[in-house]
Amino acid sequence: MELLTIILSQDLEHEIADMVSDADIDCYVKLPDAYGVTHRSESTIGDEMDWDATLMMITGEKADLEQLAGKIQKRMAEKEFKPCVRMMLTPVDKVWK
Repeated sequence: MELLTIILSQDLEHEIADMVSDADIDCYVKLPDAYGVTHRSESTIGDEMDWDATLMMITGEKADLEQLAGKIQKRMAEKEFKPCVRMMLTPVDKVWK
């Protein structure tokens, strides 16, 4: 079992949540009021840019989560802007239910 952690800007929350639902994920944890800081912003605002973030944590089989992450990456690459999305896949040693 693996854990896919997705950190994204809140304006993308519904779009990515829809993609997770389409992937037939049983359940996931969403923390909607996270806070992100970008230290190497390429904007004219400056070097440090704050942004409202959402954190999603999804458990599942590695192949399924990699497929979902690939679909999210593809969708984000189609945007006219560079979206604030980071994804990390990590192993899960044990799950208690």
